[in-house]
Amino acid sequence: MDKSTALTYESAYAELQQIVQDLQGEMVDIDDLALKIERAQELVRFCRERLRQVEAEVGKIVE
Repeated sequence: MDKSTALTYESAYAELQQIVQDLQGEMVDIDDLALKIERAQELVRFCRERLRQVEAEVGKIVE
């Protein structure tokens, strides 16, 4: 992903889906596998944090 492009929840989720498809659909060499897993971990952390932020914002509105 281009670092100049802002990461959004939707783009992170789409990238995670692509990584899963890549891992399910083809033989991945060990070096590429390690990079894909590392990237997937980063994306999962980003998505979890974004969901926490939105949950906090919604909680403020509901109160």
